[in-house]
Amino acid sequence: MRKLIVAAVGLLTVLTALPLYAAEINFSGEFRVRGFWTDNLADGNAGGGVNEDAARFNDARFRLKTAIKAGVTTGVVVLDFGNCIPGADASTFNAFNTLAFGTFTGDCRFGTGGLGQSFNVVGVREAHIQIDLKSVKAILGRQTLKLGHGIVFDDTGDAITLVFGQNGTIFTGSMVQIADNTDASVLPTTSVHKDTTLWVLNVGMDHKDHVVNLYNALLYDQNTSGSTAVTFIYPTSLVAPGFGTAPMGILGLGGLWLNILGVSVDADSGPMKLALEGSYSIGRGLALPGFADARLHGWNLMADATMDAGGAKIGGTFVAAAGHDPSGVNEASVSDISGNFQLGNILLNNEQMSDREGGSLGGGFTGPGITAVKAHVSTMPSDKLTVGGALIYALSERVCQACGRVVGLEVDANAAYEVDDNLTLSAGAGYLIPGDGTEDFYSIINASGSSDNPLWKMVARAVFTF
Repeated sequence: MRKLIVAAVGLLTVLTALPLYAAEINFSGEFRVRGFWTDNLADGNAGGGVNEDAARFNDARFRLKTAIKAGVTTGVVVLDFGNCIPGADASTFNAFNTLAFGTFTGDCRFGTGGLGQSFNVVGVREAHIQIDLKSVKAILGRQTLKLGHGIVFDDTGDAITLVFGQNGTIFTGSMVQIADNTDASVLPTTSVHKDTTLWVLNVGMDHKDHVVNLYNALLYDQNTSGSTAVTFIYPTSLVAPGFGTAPMGILGLGGLWLNILGVSVDADSGPMKLALEGSYSIGRGLALPGFADARLHGWNLMADATMDAGGAKIGGTFVAAAGHDPSGVNEASVSDISGNFQLGNILLNNEQMSDREGGSLGGGFTGPGITAVKAHVSTMPSDKLTVGGALIYALSERVCQACGRVVGLEVDANAAYEVDDNLTLSAGAGYLIPGDGTEDFYSIINASGSSDNPLWKMVARAVFTF
C-alpha cells in the first residue's frame, strides 16, 4: 500500500507540474465488456474429439491512451489493463493459465486465485514519440502498423517510422524490430545476429475518389544458428492431420528472407464503394550445413464491393490465400491471413481467444489456405440501431489427405445499438455448417474426418469510449 501511495503522489506531482511547461495533455480510451457462448470452435466435434469445448464466459478490457504534446513532439502511451498475459494474446480479466504467472490477488478463501481470479496486469500496447517537422514526421517506438486493408500485416510493433508527402503522395518507411535474441537472451551465444527485422515501404496516392497504396515488406532473419522467424513470426502454424509437424514441413533452417509486394485500392463511385488488395510473397529459407535451402512463396487476394440500395447496404467479399502443398520438396507457403482481418463471426475470427480484434484460422506456414465468398447486408431501422447478416461459403486451398476442400457455410447475424456518443451495445451470432474439409482448419489430432458437427458462437458487447 505504501508503494501505491508513493506512486500516486509522484504521478500527481508530475501531472500538476506539466502545465508549467506548456504541455497539452489528452486522455482517451475504451472499456469493453463481452460475454461469449460457444461450442465446437476448437475441433469442430461435439464429443470424442480433442476436447469438449462448449464454453460460456465473460471478459473485460480497459484501454487508456495518453497523449502529451509540447512543441513539435507528442508522446503517446496506450495501456491495456487485464489482457496482457505473458506469452499469450488473451483478452480477459480471467484468462486461462493466469495463475502460472503469479498475477492473482485478493482473498483466497474460495480458491487460489481469489474471487473472480482477479489479478493486476498492465500491458503496453503503444509507447512512442511523434516528431512533426512539417516536411517530415518521425514516429519512434512501439506503434500500430498496417499494410493496405490488413490481410498481410496489421499489428503493433517496435519501429522507427518516417512519413513525408508531396503533391498528394505520401511515402512511409518503417524498420520494425520483430525479435532480438542477442539483447533478450541472458545466455552466451555463438551467434551475434539472432534478430529479425521487417523493413516496410508504403507509397500512398490520394486521388479523392480513389486511394492507391503500394507496399513492399522485407522480412529478414539473419540468425545463423536456427531461425528466429520460424519461432517468433509463425509460432502457431496449424498443421492438418497427416502432414507432419516440422515447422513449414522443412528442417534445418538457419535464417530466412521473405519479400511481400502488394497493392491496395479504395474507390468511391457514388453509391458503390470498392476495396481491393493483392499481394505476392517470395523468399528463401537459408539452410544450416547439411540441409537444403527452402523456397518460400505465396499470394493473398481480397475484394469487397458495397452499395446503398433503398436504405440498406448490400455487398459481397472475396478472400483467398494460397495453401501449402505438402508434396513439395523444400518449399512452403507463407500466405497466411493477418490475425486482425475479420471475415465473419467464426471464420478468420478468434476474438474469444485473442487480444486482437480478429484471428486467423488455417493460415501460416503449412496452413491449408482459404478461398471464401461472403454476401452481406445491413440496414438502420432507426438512427441508433443497425442490424445485418451475412452468408459465407469457404473452401481450403488444398485437399487434406483425410478430407475434402469444403470448409462449410457460415450464417451470421449482428446488431448494434448506439445508446449515445460514448456507449454502444452490440450482439452477434455465427453458425457454421461444416463441410468435409472442416477438420483441415480445426481438428489437428482427428484425422478420421470426424469434425462434422456445427460450430457456433454468440457474443454480446458493451463498449464505452471516451
